[in-house]
Amino acid sequence: MDVENGCFLAKFKNPDDYEGALCQGPWVVFGQYLTVQPWSIDFNPIQSYPSTVMAWIRLPGLPGHMYKRQVLREIGATIGKVAKLYFNTDNGVRGRFARMAVFVNLDKPLISQVLINGVI
Repeated sequence: MDVENGCFLAKFKNPDDYEGALCQGPWVVFGQYLTVQPWSIDFNPIQSYPSTVMAWIRLPGLPGHMYKRQVLREIGATIGKVAKLYFNTDNGVRGRFARMAVFVNLDKPLISQVLINGVI
């Protein structure tokens, strides 16, 4: 449904479809980045930009012992609320980086780096 101001509302009957649309991105449609996030009571389509967005972040070069779900969630929590960890991230199958979706508050300064055990 077209809400207004370039915003759309989608409803899913199947929870797996909802999860896929929300967390399998990032999505690019006709060369434009599509921001997908769950509905919030605070959402205002007139606002020029949302105050919180879900963004995919990547943490390269983590030591192997940090590829545990709880450790990665704690690292992600320093940036924002973790929405999704990449499926194979916590066992290191994907390589030497972790990927996660985190809700980022755009009203606060963005965090471009995190310090983990003394290493940026």
